[in-house]
Amino acid sequence: MKGFTGWNTHGVKRSGQKIGPRAALSGLALVGGLALMAAFYLALASQTAVMGRHLQEMEATRAALMRENAALRDQVARAASVSRLRQRAVAAGFVSSGTVVFIDVPLPGPGTPLPDEQE
Repeated sequence: MKGFTGWNTHGVKRSGQKIGPRAALSGLALVGGLALMAAFYLALASQTAVMGRHLQEMEATRAALMRENAALRDQVARAASVSRLRQRAVAAGFVSSGTVVFIDVPLPGPGTPLPDEQE
């Protein structure tokens, strides 16, 4: 039976290799470095998510301002239409002329002094 007991407990009697202080410190440094990298990654992912949300808000604000700008342009176009301006001119007391008189003003040619320069 002694042979069977020796064979049966062969793996139990032997413990694993002892870990030295240098190996334990190296393992701890590795785990700490991985934890630090994970913390930096999570901080970066969080910051990216916040910036993405801020960008979405800015794009929504831009879209709203573009819609408002289009509405204001439409209002200006309606207010500046010829028929609207004519109505406002009549309301202000202007009347349309029956005849149009054109005055021919000769333009000075090259080298000709302007009227205010002839003095």
